[in-house]
Amino acid sequence: MKKVFSTILISSLLICAMVFPTNAAQQIHPKIDTIYTEFGPVEIKSTLVVYDSFRSNKKSADLTREVRYNGKTIAEVTLSATFGYDGKTAWVISASGSHTTYDGWSYNSEKISKSGGTATLTASLFKLSAGTIPISFSMTCSPTGQIS
Repeated sequence: MKKVFSTILISSLLICAMVFPTNAAQQIHPKIDTIYTEFGPVEIKSTLVVYDSFRSNKKSADLTREVRYNGKTIAEVTLSATFGYDGKTAWVISASGSHTTYDGWSYNSEKISKSGGTATLTASLFKLSAGTIPISFSMTCSPTGQIS
């Protein structure tokens, strides 16, 4: 009887201690593009992560751009946004940017704009010995909640 009670108690405690995720994430495969500037090619790797919400009419996502110049990562810039949608229209609830720079590059003039179901980040990367690299990218939510 003690063994059965102990087994039930331990099983109950393990179930109670389990952590259930609040948001599930779906990572979309990275996409790599090359832009050509006056001082050479710049490679940009884009990774979109969409977080499903328990609320059926709301989704959040992070779109990260890893910027590579001369074979080195010089910056990672992320646009984070939360969208609402109702089947007929979509809108941006909130949007913000974050960044990390490397190898002496600076990050300047960030601007976040919201229009309908689209959030856009614009900024620039600068290094005296290399020049300026403009950064501009957007995330859009469809009326049915598809983020691209």
